[in-house]
Amino acid sequence: MKPESDRALLTISVTGGLVWASFAPFTLLFGVYLRSQGLSYASIGLLMTITSLLSSLLQPVFGAIADKYRNRKAIISTSLLVRSLACLILLLSTDVVSMSVWYFVASLFIAGFMPLAQSMVADLSGNSRLGVSMGRYRLFGSMGWAAACILTGLFARDHLWNIFPVALVFTIMSFLASLFLPMVESDRRSLHENILEKRNSSVKLAVCFTASILTSGISMGATSSFLTISLSQLGSDPFFIGVVIALGALLEVPAMYFGGWLSDRVGGITVLILGEAGLGMVYWIYGTVKNLYSYLIIQSVRGILYALFTVSGMSISSSLGGSRRTGLYAGFYNLSLQMGMSFGPYLGGMVSDYQGLQAMFALSSTLSIASATLLIPWIRRKR
Repeated sequence: MKPESDRALLTISVTGGLVWASFAPFTLLFGVYLRSQGLSYASIGLLMTITSLLSSLLQPVFGAIADKYRNRKAIISTSLLVRSLACLILLLSTDVVSMSVWYFVASLFIAGFMPLAQSMVADLSGNSRLGVSMGRYRLFGSMGWAAACILTGLFARDHLWNIFPVALVFTIMSFLASLFLPMVESDRRSLHENILEKRNSSVKLAVCFTASILTSGISMGATSSFLTISLSQLGSDPFFIGVVIALGALLEVPAMYFGGWLSDRVGGITVLILGEAGLGMVYWIYGTVKNLYSYLIIQSVRGILYALFTVSGMSISSSLGGSRRTGLYAGFYNLSLQMGMSFGPYLGGMVSDYQGLQAMFALSSTLSIASATLLIPWIRRKR
């Protein structure tokens, strides 16, 4: 990879790390905060479902616009600016209804960053190093997430409301970093564009891949929305919750690079199956283990498996997109993942209200393992 490409990839990665850090406080403790204000599990899940669903629907839209006009830097910076303003108003809001509205607005404009940044990384990468490049990019997100989780838990220990200024600071920093993003263009033809388009099986692979990511997203959305609430009910304070979540994110850092390297060598499908099946086992453990300190180990394993899932999924979607549709295909990948994650919290909330958190984790485990089975027929095919 050329030095110019390395510098461009570093800038994109740093911006991505700050973006992930900016929504970590909401993912970590916003549900706990709403619960402290008297909202039911179902209400919390419904809010997160609507937010994630509408944000996911915008992902391919932003991706298609970027593919057409090629000015991804301007779109990303504008999206992060609007998101910063929404977080500021959220900070100044005094009632739960207003907070929910501006949380929705702030989350909506994540769609202007995710698929575009992923497509920029793909354009900067050669086919033989696509997985490694995706891993390097995404590990910055894990580092940002881990740092934000620790800071959020530390500040929220005194008052849960402190999650809002932490989120605002990271959001503004991500906007400022986006101003230094490079203008990225590429005539790269992807590996799947050269090979898979010559086969009728490419469409079937895309369908199976999308269905698998969607199903995984449902299980992931349900568990991520209620894990912190479960830990809180087991007696954990906000700081320990932050440490547990951050530990998993820290383990993602080396695992992201390893997952990218592994995807380049044995194929993204194989790595994706391993990640989905492994996460299914972790979700089952969430519902059975009651010892708080055991979650330090459980979340570490989860971080490694999540890294394998993430990097392989990003690599596959970017390869299927080709050089002219990287933004669109990245958007569809994020759409399927986010649609699953948008439905997951509401499903998780309903199951938790009627059957308890343990039943919800068991259901999530089953769905994650089922998502892996959708890809097994493709595991022996050439990359």
